[in-house]
Amino acid sequence: MSTEITIPKLGMTMKEATLVRWNKADGDWVKEKEVLLVIETEKITYEIEAPQEGYLRILEPEGAVLPVGATVGILTKEKVIHPPGKAPVAVQAPSSPEPLTATPAHPEARQLRIKASPLARKIGRERGVDLQLIKGTGPGGRILREDVLRFLEAETPRPPAQPLSLPPQEGKRVLRTLPISGMRRQILEHMYRSLQETAQMTLTREVDATSLVSLRQALIQRHQEEGLGVSYNALLVKMAARALKAHPWVNVTLEGDKLIQWEDINIGVAMELEDGLIVPVVRNADTLSILGIEKILQDLFKRARDKKLLPDEIRGGTFTITNLGHLGVDSFTPILNRPESAILGVGRIVETPVVTRHSGQPGVEFRHRMVLSLTVDHRILDGAPAARFLGELAQLVENPVLLVE
Repeated sequence: MSTEITIPKLGMTMKEATLVRWNKADGDWVKEKEVLLVIETEKITYEIEAPQEGYLRILEPEGAVLPVGATVGILTKEKVIHPPGKAPVAVQAPSSPEPLTATPAHPEARQLRIKASPLARKIGRERGVDLQLIKGTGPGGRILREDVLRFLEAETPRPPAQPLSLPPQEGKRVLRTLPISGMRRQILEHMYRSLQETAQMTLTREVDATSLVSLRQALIQRHQEEGLGVSYNALLVKMAARALKAHPWVNVTLEGDKLIQWEDINIGVAMELEDGLIVPVVRNADTLSILGIEKILQDLFKRARDKKLLPDEIRGGTFTITNLGHLGVDSFTPILNRPESAILGVGRIVETPVVTRHSGQPGVEFRHRMVLSLTVDHRILDGAPAARFLGELAQLVENPVLLVE
């Protein structure tokens, strides 16, 4: 009995995925629920687990771009080995499985055992290069794209070189060369198009975050026995949702020659992964409590780190928050998350001496201050309405009691 391993449909609009990495070699014994391979679609990296135990037969190599439903491998209870000079023999799986050393069943398995980047494998397949002939210069001897190209160049006769002046970048020592991953490529294209296709304008405002800090501390203390923390991101999502409700023209996207004003308030919160940036979305944030938002954020962030986030969970946002305060950044200019018309950048909270007046007498108090940076698409939002939205948000940060209205 055998079980096929296929490319799962992770979202309504998903059509294909890239097979990034096999975690097991062809012929290996695999346990149930063990991570078999990693696929990538758009900005999502997803791990596929073994549906049962068995011997793995790999059918598709790393780097292959495959449609949803495509079979990439098979798990079987029997393993075919090839004794020298004899017919193939089927070996039953042991009761306490131990991996068997054998010639791989799949013709490309020999290449798959070699440590190489997906792009290096792709070029090798297209140009008919045996990767065993190439010495890798990547970490741990991994074969990189440049190694394959260098090998091909050495194998191809070329005319005598003409004396040329060295360009400025030549003659420098290279620490390492890294391929652009699927996620990084998506970010590269998305950010470039955002700046090329929108008229971005950023407004900044310093706000008093003293009451925000006090509210968070009170909520943490209240839910301490439940083991639940409350992040600034959860508070800001709730406040942004309230501000969007009061200023619906910020909750807008441009589609063709039409402006779409959304009834749903879906707020994305940017988070950092090892290989890039991702923006999971809290849907209908205006209908949720602060604690409810916190639980959703914790779940989304955990599954993003574990490569279990689904493509639909990063789609459908109408507004984005990106917070770099925990990294010591005071303020910055966020780039729009197209096709949204606005994004909020959040800086760190700093305790600062502030001049105050009580009964007409000046004094100095230490207050918590924070800078909010709102980037908008000036084609959709003018400066005045954008400033009013930012003012609404500032009021909520400085007077979070307004959330109970």
